[in-house]
Amino acid sequence: MDVPAVLFVLMKMYLYLWEMIMVGAGSDRRLNHPPPPESTANRRIKLYGERNSGTNYLSRLIRLNLAVREVPGVVPGHIMKLQKAIPGMEMLRDLYFRLTYHRNLGWKHSRVRPPKKLRRHRLADSVGFLTVTKNPYSWLLSLHRRPYHQYFDEDPDLLTFLRSPWRTVGRDECGGDLRNPIELWNLKNASYLPLADLGGLNLTTESVLLAPEASIEQIRQRFGLTRLGAEFRNYERSTKEEGKDNAWYRDYYLHERWRENLPAEAIATINETVDQDLMAHFGYRVLSPDS
Repeated sequence: MDVPAVLFVLMKMYLYLWEMIMVGAGSDRRLNHPPPPESTANRRIKLYGERNSGTNYLSRLIRLNLAVREVPGVVPGHIMKLQKAIPGMEMLRDLYFRLTYHRNLGWKHSRVRPPKKLRRHRLADSVGFLTVTKNPYSWLLSLHRRPYHQYFDEDPDLLTFLRSPWRTVGRDECGGDLRNPIELWNLKNASYLPLADLGGLNLTTESVLLAPEASIEQIRQRFGLTRLGAEFRNYERSTKEEGKDNAWYRDYYLHERWRENLPAEAIATINETVDQDLMAHFGYRVLSPDS
């Protein structure tokens, strides 16, 4: 057997033993989430959104305000510890989602499978599907600053980055590497639209920042959830960067401060590949390099 095949077998055995230990302990750690109130124990949300799109912030808002369980979308800590001891930067994490898809419906940053394939898994019948999309121009600037899973020999400038191939990981579910990171935005966000057939709700990063309480109310109404309290609770701290808070992100994105870092040539490069119909669907306008 080759190394991937051996890892596959070992991972399957490990996950089986871990699950048995957790079930025996009566722990809800299997889902990486504290148990919700008994009255909502069967209500769950599955959140999808690309990296740097505000999924962590939206998850925090949901946990603070709604009586609902979120289906996990990241690799649990015990798998991350195991990854450090095994060769292959992404292999173990990809294997984890391959083996546990029936329990979590994949990585939260993945390209979403079409409804017909999702319905093959019983879990899809009992969750509310929620997605979050970010303006492609500001998203690509963020991805350039934090190019997850790309392992460059040296950091590329913005134009080189936009014109370079994007190396996907297995759990991206994109079918292989892409011509550039702009294609990643197209593929991931287009995959959210068919979730309407399953009663899904599509939000944008900007709408959540503009009106977080209204966004929570949209989620509550769409999925028939219960509020945890009469008063809305916001999450004011940054989920990633020290020295930044909710007010900073609101100003930066809602007033489009990011445009100061986006040269005309970068706008033109993005416009060549970005799906402009998809942009219009989410309410984003195409920028002119001359503006």
